[in-house]
Parts: sequence; structure tokens; C-alpha cells
Amino acid sequence: MRYITSTIAACALAGAVVLAQQQAPPQPPPSAPPSPAPAPAPAPEPASKSTLTGCVVQAKTTDGGTAYLLSKAEGGSATTYILGGPSQSDWPGNVNKKVEVTGPVQEPAGGKDAAPDPKVLRPPLVVVESVKVVAQSCS
Repeated sequence: MRYITSTIAACALAGAVVLAQQQAPPQPPPSAPPSPAPAPAPAPEPASKSTLTGCVVQAKTTDGGTAYLLSKAEGGSATTYILGGPSQSDWPGNVNKKVEVTGPVQEPAGGKDAAPDPKVLRPPLVVVESVKVVAQSCS
């Protein structure tokens, strides 16, 4: 349980880093001479959407909050995913149910090239865009 909590905290931190990177750069002070407009950077490719099936489980975070995970996941590269996105209100009613979720998957901070720590579980985050209950229990 401690490992899941640490993982959730790490993913939350990674999400904050992603949001910080997406903010606009600060404007130069008005006294600075205008600089030539930089060439537009190529837009990053959006993550492809995945459809995953698994069991919704509830976990506590280190700050006392609640996080929801997709365990025993099928259809992706991992067996556990952190559930995120606008469907957060659906999770309490779907705990211990088998669901099918669709949305882009974000790898945890450090990516696949980082040296794995056997004591820490870092599941990817699926930003859920749609949820469908496929079974009333996980069996």
C-alpha cells in the first residue's frame, strides 16, 4: 500500500511538472528591445488513445486523499494504471467493478529509460475520456 501511495504522489508531481511546462513563457519587460519572433516549434504529438479493461480499486495517497487505480488491466503495456481525467466522479460508484476505459496514456516521470527502483511502483496514468461498466464485479 505504501508503494502505491508513493507512486500516486510521484504521478501527481509529474502532472504538476507537465502543467508547468505547458504554461506560456514569461513576457520580456517593456524596457527590453523587441526580439525577432522565434520560429514556431513543432507541436508535440498527442498521446494515442488506448482502450483498457480492468478492475477499479481505491487507494489512499500520502496526503490523505483518495486515488483510483485500474488493476488487472488488459489491453495495454502495464497491469496497473492510475485513473485520471474528467470522469473522477464516476470512480467511487465503480470500485470493485470491471470497467472499460478509453483515453490517452501518459508514462510516469522518468519514462522507460529510468533505472527502475524495485521498491517503488510507478504505473502510467490514463486520462479517461469514457467509462463503460462491463461487469458488476471483478472476478
